[in-house]
Amino acid sequence: MSPRVERSSPPYIQVTDHYRSQIQDGVLAEGDRLPAVTAIAREWGIAHATAAKAIQQLQVEGLITTSPRGSFVAAQSARATSPVDRLVRARRTGSSAAADEHHIVMAAGLVTPPSYVADLLDLEPGAQVVRREWVSLEGKLPRALTVTWYPAYMADPVPTLLSTDNGDVRHLTAQLDAAAGPIKRGRDFYHARGADRREANALGLPVGSAILAGAWLLWSGADDLVEYGETCLPPRSTVSYPYEVPGEVTEGDTL
Repeated sequence: MSPRVERSSPPYIQVTDHYRSQIQDGVLAEGDRLPAVTAIAREWGIAHATAAKAIQQLQVEGLITTSPRGSFVAAQSARATSPVDRLVRARRTGSSAAADEHHIVMAAGLVTPPSYVADLLDLEPGAQVVRREWVSLEGKLPRALTVTWYPAYMADPVPTLLSTDNGDVRHLTAQLDAAAGPIKRGRDFYHARGADRREANALGLPVGSAILAGAWLLWSGADDLVEYGETCLPPRSTVSYPYEVPGEVTEGDTL
């Protein structure tokens, strides 16, 4: 069945979202050629200029490269997965991982958290949390080192939280989303810095190499903080995801 444009967002955004998902999910692999602009316009029933704008957006995001021969999926080193990418993919496919992505779990268990994590999760002194740490890879290429923290009570409805099975990481986001009720909102933070020894070893980099460090928080519909995560990405990683901007700011509103 041919794709059809919906009216909830601009047509070029819908086309961009479609191909972005295929690239991030691994359906389109590095070096694969995208359809020509003319073919996209015909398939989606949109203007040639609209299809061209969608391709331009993918190029801006670093997901494709364009030449006189056509548009091709960019090298893996240019792409990275954001927290919202994993959540949306888990809801769409049941797995948070791309087709060519796998994980090495280095730790999963109940621990006493550092004070800043305890404060974020609003825990009493001495309370424990679930801590997980893993490396994500595409083939043999390290893509991210990730640590996530969860309230201890989440280990009952989601026993996978305490699993060190490498394959369990793929389905953890979907299980967490279902058990928490589901996830309704989140917030991401990113900053660039040098890699410490632990991060450099995990990503195969010299100590002090430039990395993109991120953190995120996910809340359930009941407004409970369900997950706090930290990740670091190797150089030349591009994080890209769509978002909607709230309505116009009126007098008396603060930013």
